Amino acid sequence: MPVHALPLSRRSFLTGTVAGTASLAMLQPTWAADSANNPNFLALLSDTHIPNTPDVTARDTNMTRNLKQVVRELVALKSKPAGVIINGDCAYLKGLAEDYANLANCVAPIVESGLPLHLTMGNHDDRSPLYAALAGQKPERPLVDSKHVSVLETPHANLFLLDTLTEVNVVTGKLGSAQRQWLAQALDAHADKPAIIVAHHNPQFAPPAEGARWTGMQDTAEFFDLITSRQQVKAYIFGHSHNWSVTKSGDLHLINLPPVAYVFGEGKPNGWVQAELHTDGVSLQLHTISAAHPQNGEQVHLAWR
Repeated sequence: MPVHALPLSRRSFLTGTVAGTASLAMLQPTWAADSANNPNFLALLSDTHIPNTPDVTARDTNMTRNLKQVVRELVALKSKPAGVIINGDCAYLKGLAEDYANLANCVAPIVESGLPLHLTMGNHDDRSPLYAALAGQKPERPLVDSKHVSVLETPHANLFLLDTLTEVNVVTGKLGSAQRQWLAQALDAHADKPAIIVAHHNPQFAPPAEGARWTGMQDTAEFFDLITSRQQVKAYIFGHSHNWSVTKSGDLHLINLPPVAYVFGEGKPNGWVQAELHTDGVSLQLHTISAAHPQNGEQVHLAWR
């Protein structure tokens, strides 16, 4: 299940043994008692690609520096988010223990400030080293065997955080039948609110050409059959492609988060997204790493189907 970093000291976050068992009964916002946290505000990050040491760079980008900048911005906010989600590829390439040690150091101010932190798994992550570095966060009884899955509740929507990691450092991803079955049951059990699905891999509706490889979610067709047939599902949030965009598949919103780390195309934005949930939709605002980027502050309002 995604890591739930509840308010802990930095020492407890890195070395503690906080027992946490995820269940659908766990849909209780941990921020409710803190008026400084806006229960309808979520900070959405993706593709941090944190390496083993802070000096490592890729594509002329210092990934550690970028994440630390975002963390400073989040901690400095007057109106704090109800939660911070890092949507996969938390680690650089192979999900090394040293990568997650560096990640833990980067996000420690988030934990110290009392902001719940949730991580999903991308194709460059590895669950076991992540659990070892972020001690005490491994669930005693996972919702789906060998997967990192949970449900988060806000006043206006339920968020279902999924795991598309199939093999470390292999580009493609997949939910798998067991996780899809769990998702169907979870959605049906919680149809009273809008549902937002969050996972790392982008949808890939057509199979690759002969000789090419899958790069997105291999079971996109089965996944979209599941979510489009349930009217309460309003949006799918993903990363992986390092390309900020907001589009639609039919009447379902597709929100492709920008990377915190490096971009794949010149001029593309990197940074994080502020999401404000409403009864009838969500407002998104892009915060770019470079304040001078022409898309910095870009806002989009999405109305639910």
